[in-house]
Formats: sequence, structure tokens, C-alpha cells
Amino acid sequence: MARPKNYERMEAILKYITEYMTERQSQPTVAQIAERFQLSTSIVHRYLKDLAQDRKLDYENGVITLKVEDRIQYNSTKCLALDNIGSCGSGTVEEQHVIAYNVLSPFYFPEKNLVSITAAGDSMTDAGISPGDTLFIEIDAEPREGDIVAALDEENETQIKRLRGFRKNGQPILAYENEARYPGKTVKKNIVRIQGVVKHILKDC
Repeated sequence: MARPKNYERMEAILKYITEYMTERQSQPTVAQIAERFQLSTSIVHRYLKDLAQDRKLDYENGVITLKVEDRIQYNSTKCLALDNIGSCGSGTVEEQHVIAYNVLSPFYFPEKNLVSITAAGDSMTDAGISPGDTLFIEIDAEPREGDIVAALDEENETQIKRLRGFRKNGQPILAYENEARYPGKTVKKNIVRIQGVVKHILKDC
């Protein structure tokens, strides 16, 4: 008979891991988690496997990797750096894994839910975005017409494009901004969802 999951304890452990990794930029050990919750290391190991099974995090060979999901609330001075690349051209498959936690000044970065990705391709050069630039995206921000947005397409790629409105079927109209090379071009792929709005661009010098 399968062991019933203690979801309340799982969420508490996940919250502890998230806060620990945000503050210290490293993962807690199984022993540290066990001490925090007064559990044996073998039970903590089972909880981590349950969290991985429920796709709340990745846990393999003792390495914990957090998922970037709506449930995580970020401090206004924190930013998650992702290892995926935002397409300003052909695109690269999105692998939403956290590779760093960056401390940012709230004076310059007032948004609360920021992630950063690296721009690729040349489709947004007229908007001042070049390959290698770091884009700071406010996740789940309400997109408005004219915003530069990050959008997940049907092939699991992140598109960085200008939002020009919405079609009758609800699909966003995402425009390239490089008139010399892509005059009047828009994204033809179906968009699964708009992930966020580009708020800051750090140029690759």
C-alpha cells in the first residue's frame, strides 16, 4: 500500500528550501532540512522525492533545483537568473532552471517578480535589444499593447517581441522590430501564454 503524502509538511519543506536558496544562494543539505523539521534524513529524502514527483522541484543525485512557477513570490531585491535564452530571432528551447540569485537595488529595480534571461537573435535591434543583452522580465505582469513581452510559444520557446494587440481568437500579435531585415514581420507560431513584460535591458558591452 502506497504511503500517503503529507502535503502540509511538503509545502513547509518547499518554502524552507526556497527561502534558504534565495537568501544564501546555495541549497540546504538533507541534514539541515532534517534538523529544521526534526525529521530523520531518510524521511527528508522521501519528502524531496515526493516534491520532485509532484514537479515542485527537481531532485537528483542530491542536487535540488527549484522550478520557476507562479506560486513562488520573490522579494523586491531579488532576481532569478535563468539558463534559458529569449528568442529575438530563431529561438532556443526554454529550460526554466534557476542558475543564480542576484541581489538588485530596489531603487533601480522596483518590480517584485523579476527573472533575467539572455537575448539571442537580431529581431529586436530597433528596440535596442541585441544578442547577449540581459533582459529583466517582470513575470505575470499585465501586458499592454506596445510592451516588449516574453511569450512562450507552442514549441516551448520564449519569444521576445513587441505586443501589437490581440487577434479575434485571443492570440497576441507579436511583432519583430528590425525593419531592415524583417519588415512588417510577426510571429506565426501559436502562443501558449505571455510570461511577462521586459522592464529593463542590460547591454552586453
